[in-house]
Amino acid sequence: MHKHIRAFTGIRAVALWGVILYHLYPHVVRGGYLGVVVFFVLSGYLLMRQFLDKPTEPIHKFIDRYKRLTPPLLFVVAVTTFFAAVFFRDDFSAVFASGLAALFGVNNWQQILHGFSYFDLHGRFLPFTHMWALSAQMQFYLVWAILQKRFGKKKPAFVLSLAVMLIVSFLLMMGMTPFHEDHTRIYYGTDTRFFSFAMGALFAVLGKQGIFRKPQRDKSLHVLALTAVTLLLFFFFVEGKFLYYGGMFLFTLLICFLLVFVAKDDNAAARAFDTPLLRYFGSRSYELYLWQYPLMLLFQQFFAHHAISYTMVVLLQLPVLLLAAEGTYRLFRAPKRKKLVPALLLVFLLSSGAGFLLPESPAAEADPVQTEEAHAEGDVPQGVSAVNAEWPALALTEADLETLSEMRGLMIGDSITEMVAPYVEDLMPRMTVNGKVNRQLVHAKDVLSEYDLENLDTDVPVVYQLGTNSDFHSDTLKDLLDRTGDRPIYLINTAMPDPWEASVNEKFAEAAKRPNVHLIDWYSIAKEREDIFIEDHTHPKGIGRNLFAQMVAKALLAGETDAE
Repeated sequence: MHKHIRAFTGIRAVALWGVILYHLYPHVVRGGYLGVVVFFVLSGYLLMRQFLDKPTEPIHKFIDRYKRLTPPLLFVVAVTTFFAAVFFRDDFSAVFASGLAALFGVNNWQQILHGFSYFDLHGRFLPFTHMWALSAQMQFYLVWAILQKRFGKKKPAFVLSLAVMLIVSFLLMMGMTPFHEDHTRIYYGTDTRFFSFAMGALFAVLGKQGIFRKPQRDKSLHVLALTAVTLLLFFFFVEGKFLYYGGMFLFTLLICFLLVFVAKDDNAAARAFDTPLLRYFGSRSYELYLWQYPLMLLFQQFFAHHAISYTMVVLLQLPVLLLAAEGTYRLFRAPKRKKLVPALLLVFLLSSGAGFLLPESPAAEADPVQTEEAHAEGDVPQGVSAVNAEWPALALTEADLETLSEMRGLMIGDSITEMVAPYVEDLMPRMTVNGKVNRQLVHAKDVLSEYDLENLDTDVPVVYQLGTNSDFHSDTLKDLLDRTGDRPIYLINTAMPDPWEASVNEKFAEAAKRPNVHLIDWYSIAKEREDIFIEDHTHPKGIGRNLFAQMVAKALLAGETDAE
């Protein structure tokens, strides 16, 4: 039997924290999700080492692996489903379906069929999004078992079958990418991700051959290892379509090379990954991975309307994550863990039953001045009076409404703008409003080019409501402002539970130092008002939409007064 490779545990820890940091700070660690590639490669590598050392009956081995991995998974699913049944009634059905799919090892395909995106991290309470990777890996194990059953007695044929599937998988990824603007199908697909698992297995074979069997004292190999680590770290901070056109393949190749290099345990790279802290996190990587995403969403939801920094929210959740993971690790590594499974199933079933039987969260009673019917009737003064009563600083008079009815301007934004467009147009019928779901600030210059600004008066304002879907570079904002020219520009900051909220708002505040740029402070008005948002804590509802429109109108009026 091969000895345990201690450096692999450290590499698993680094991959884990890449994924965790991506979940927490997707606008910074943009490629951290590639940590799951490391998990896939490690699984393939270790399976092949076991096979080469002592082949076992593959189907029985697959069943044993499923039995070993499922109890901690069931524990997390049962507890999280209970929280969903109690606190997140509106999303319970989706949570239950996703959790059940995770238990059966098909979570990735369930998300593909329902159009859930791993890269749309804000919005509904979907705590099992990250479990796509566990399901994909379980499916890889099943494919391995089938191939071993068919070709296992002839090792060259078995290795060749893996090589063929590797090539097919990678070609599928490249071939499908041009036809999928949303990469969810490609990213989640078992067929398009199998090549990482297969490459890990093939490199385990190479690891027993030639140069890789010799002591790793050659300086050129150390340089290559350092280069591989540097490139791997680079990948953790980048993203883009190139990952699907060979970038992910290259990342997998680098990981494979690193594995065969550190497997000898006789070089500096292996020792660097074999530290007590990395060993600790690596040994508990499964439990940490299971708990991190649900806990992150719980904290984001519970602190969505508290004016404390996102970093503080992260610091609060990390000790809880460590305790939950350690407790789960100790609970299910005990010899009697099998006795816990019936109890966990009971918790899951009771939570599910309660979730389906209890009534959904009551919808807020519709105020006549806040409904779409009120807009259809054009009864704008009633909506204005409701906002005037609760937010006197934003109050509009009849004279203000008359001025607004003649005001021209352009408003460009994302789904929030699309949602409040009827409300803005009620107040300012001559305002051109252009909102689109998932729009980012980087897209704004293309939208701006659709309008002939040169033929508009220089005093016609342009309003930008962006930053909801992603952070951006300061240079991108500067370029947009330069393209807009010297006319009055209004930037609406954000109020949302996402990690880039503070970064976006800071950039807008800095940009507002320009003499023609003004900040509309939605954050200060709305951040602590949970009652004016839908369940995603980002998009306004009811009177919140009236409020948003009136906030914009009031700012434009103030700007016009200042200009006079």
